[in-house]
Amino acid sequence: STGELNDNKNHKTVIQAVHRLNNPSVKYLICGQGPLKNELLNLVQKLGLEHQIMLLGYRTDIIEINHIADVFVFPSFREGLSVALMEAMACGLPVVCSDIRGNNDLIEDGRGGFTVEPEDVAGFSKSIKLLLDDESLGGRLGNYNKSKIKSHDTKIVLEKMKDIYRNVHS
Repeated sequence: STGELNDNKNHKTVIQAVHRLNNPSVKYLICGQGPLKNELLNLVQKLGLEHQIMLLGYRTDIIEINHIADVFVFPSFREGLSVALMEAMACGLPVVCSDIRGNNDLIEDGRGGFTVEPEDVAGFSKSIKLLLDDESLGGRLGNYNKSKIKSHDTKIVLEKMKDIYRNVHS
């Protein structure tokens, strides 16, 4: 996951989902900093997940981290059109994200990943497990995302904006 360590980004739900998976080979990397760092570290310790969950702090190498990941998990309560989510899609990652405006504008449930209610720990756990158990499913969803996000490429968006301004001034 990528995002500030605050209540809105909802990292606690995924930490609990990782605990529910009960699979020591699962590693959850959280890129970001913020006021909930100590609270999240305490939850990780309380659940005995110190070897599975890493808070990586502020990072400038998100794309490289995405390339070593198997799944991008994005449990926010509120988002606009998330750059972090679009970057993960462009890296070809399958996604498990909260079913909210912004996220569900980008991720079609079952096509690019899975959308889950933000506080549904069991739903996040189940969706992550599906992707971990079936690499070919993750590959198909990731390839779909990589193709779909091309329509949000900066060059294409700039051309669309130019067309809008041309039409307004015509």
